[in-house]
Amino acid sequence: MMNVLIFNCGSSSQAFKVFQVNSQGQAAVIAAGKARNVATQTQAQAVIEWNVNGQVGSKITPLPDHRLAAEEALAILRAHAVPVDAVGHRFVHGGEIFQRTTRLSEQTRQRLQRCLPLAPIHNPNSYHVIEVCAERLPGIPQYVVFDTAFHTGMPPEARQYAIPTQLAAQFGFRKYGFHGLSCQSVSGQAAALLGKPLEQLKLILCHLGTGGSSVTALQDGHTLDTSMGYSPLAGLVMSTRCGDIDAEIVLALLRQGYSAEEVSQVLNYQSGLIGLSGFSSNLAEIIDEAEKGNTRCQAAFEVYAHRLKTYLGAYNWLLNGADAILFTDDIGMRSWKLRQAVCTGAENLGVILDLDANQNAPVDRAACISRTDARTQVWVIPTDEEQVILQEVLAQYPNPPA
Repeated sequence: MMNVLIFNCGSSSQAFKVFQVNSQGQAAVIAAGKARNVATQTQAQAVIEWNVNGQVGSKITPLPDHRLAAEEALAILRAHAVPVDAVGHRFVHGGEIFQRTTRLSEQTRQRLQRCLPLAPIHNPNSYHVIEVCAERLPGIPQYVVFDTAFHTGMPPEARQYAIPTQLAAQFGFRKYGFHGLSCQSVSGQAAALLGKPLEQLKLILCHLGTGGSSVTALQDGHTLDTSMGYSPLAGLVMSTRCGDIDAEIVLALLRQGYSAEEVSQVLNYQSGLIGLSGFSSNLAEIIDEAEKGNTRCQAAFEVYAHRLKTYLGAYNWLLNGADAILFTDDIGMRSWKLRQAVCTGAENLGVILDLDANQNAPVDRAACISRTDARTQVWVIPTDEEQVILQEVLAQYPNPPA
């Protein structure tokens, strides 16, 4: 038997699971938890929740960074005497350097440091968690799994930017795509639920998280296009990220005297829902406040929904019609009001919600929320990125479980 600890570090959350793997490679979760509202701007307090061998607990505590969240998670495992034999980490952006799962070494660590600027509100967080594990779990092998790896087969017309090719090649400026682990998890589940091989399906996957969000068009099991780009800043409106904007806005800010770092702070930490609403970066809180008459929160919700609808329409066209639209992650699973807002008025595109099924959809398991006569099915499907990371770790682990 061996225990594999998985850390899934998001921009505003940090999940962890410990899988116990037997000699046949069968895995069971013996510990799981999630730190929420980590280093973010929301009305809710930071909290870490856990379930270890059926013992459930939670702790409200300041979590100003992911390093502290990782320390709390490891402390929970120590308190419950859960040993760890290997660790797997989600690392958002591997750039041109990493295109497959890699075991951590001193050389790997140096190469990871070169990737930190590629996703400034993700990669440094994951790197700090890796450092905590190296300090607290000395000698335990660590493996790094990359979100960008899933999208490596994206066609050239989708991944290339219309800038000088020499410049793009020199600096690696192209669309990489993110949330690949979620895409892999949810698309595989969808194939089983729809009763067709993944290679025969056309899917639109909406990964809508409390930090980052993206939409991906999948055809024949491969990425046709995705909303995030060179970094996780592009695409949808997010909690504190702007998503798509005119590049001239960046140049205008620079001309006004903003430094590059100040512009990065504005676009990554002060924009999105928090920038639009001035109230919260949490969509659920914004919807509640909008319903009380807060006009800025109402506008924030409408901008968020409009951008999502725009991508859904574009990808439906690109796929020449989708077999299914999939909603996942915290907002995707929990916000029936958002799903209703974006899926209403698309009947001519084959999207017809079952309003009752949508409003009462479970948050912990898959469910179809479209009407039976809809041409395009709509599903909520919980993502299991940790399971994907586990399989990557086991494939790389030097010795089989004993």
